[in-house]
Amino acid sequence: MFTHIYRFLTLRKARKALNSMRGDYRLYADILSVEVRNSLEERFTDIKQAIREREIEDLPNLIKTVQNEVQEALPPRRFGIAAEWFDILVSALAVAFCFRAYFYEPFRIPTGSMQPTLYGIHAETWSDDRKAGTFDAPGLSVLKWLVTGETLTDITIQNSGVVIEWRNNLLPGYATLIVSSPLKRTPDLYHIPDSVIDFSSPDNLVHRYPPGKGVSRGQRIWRGVITSGDFVFVNRWIWNFRHPRLGETIVFSTHNIEGLPDNQHYIKRLCGRPGDFVEIKPNDKHLWVNGEPRMQPSRFADIAQGFPPWDGAPSYAGYQAAPPSPGTSQTFNTWNLGPTEYLALGDNSENSLDSRYWGAVPERNLLGPATFIHWPFTSPRWGHIR
Repeated sequence: MFTHIYRFLTLRKARKALNSMRGDYRLYADILSVEVRNSLEERFTDIKQAIREREIEDLPNLIKTVQNEVQEALPPRRFGIAAEWFDILVSALAVAFCFRAYFYEPFRIPTGSMQPTLYGIHAETWSDDRKAGTFDAPGLSVLKWLVTGETLTDITIQNSGVVIEWRNNLLPGYATLIVSSPLKRTPDLYHIPDSVIDFSSPDNLVHRYPPGKGVSRGQRIWRGVITSGDFVFVNRWIWNFRHPRLGETIVFSTHNIEGLPDNQHYIKRLCGRPGDFVEIKPNDKHLWVNGEPRMQPSRFADIAQGFPPWDGAPSYAGYQAAPPSPGTSQTFNTWNLGPTEYLALGDNSENSLDSRYWGAVPERNLLGPATFIHWPFTSPRWGHIR
């Protein structure tokens, strides 16, 4: 029995060694002389013949001899170990990119339009009397961010100049303060989280830094804790086998959707499918689909009835009708969806730019359902998305 095991292992090891030597030989065969190529190919034939005839007595010595001959014949490999690790790294990245492109794509929630189901980038202003903690120090702050997604941020003017304007949508989840400086050809951009710019307050940042205001180097614009938006996985393959389902949290492209910035990705809840008649009635927090208040999946009932999605979460505010567009009487609160149209609404109806303002999403723009919150790890929302 042991003889059979030894024979099997010896032959398997020989086959692997032969394949490895042939691989190295093929890499450099075109630069070797005819004599060297013929000699090595004869030696490979000798090994192959010994394996076929199961001549294991002299096979290990033959393998070692041929390996030395191959090593002497081929040019020396520089940085051999580094090259092998580089090959492994490139292969791993290729697999990861293929996985991302065709199966599960990571996506970051930029805004609060889906709160409290999903949280976008949000922030808390840091009071002057509050002291930084141990993990807010440089270096350790990275560890804090990796676990909680929180970063203590101090936004200060880098070059003295004049405020040009505030602009939205340059960076999702942020408002951008643009400052022109005589010291630079291009203006400086300062990104402040949308959630700390309270337009209802007379002391908000937009009013404190109006266009034309002069600013000085080192002047603090804002200081606070920025919490990264939830990171989710988007299932890119499932809709190849079934149609999108009502109530799924979906990600779609804004390409060619009038009223939206081009080539961005939005995340909303799928609230209407092709052929549906959907409406939001004034003073009624339900979503009406084909003449009935939608209660299934259960998240629709939670939103309409104001239930919190997780312990400690704020309650939903229900579906709310959009105000009339300026200069028109159209309300954008009823939809007759065409054969390739889908309705996308935010769970945070009070603060969501959704189909109430720009209409239905074409089928070609759909990417896939968001299925799982994978970061931050300490989030109470971590896990499967309902």
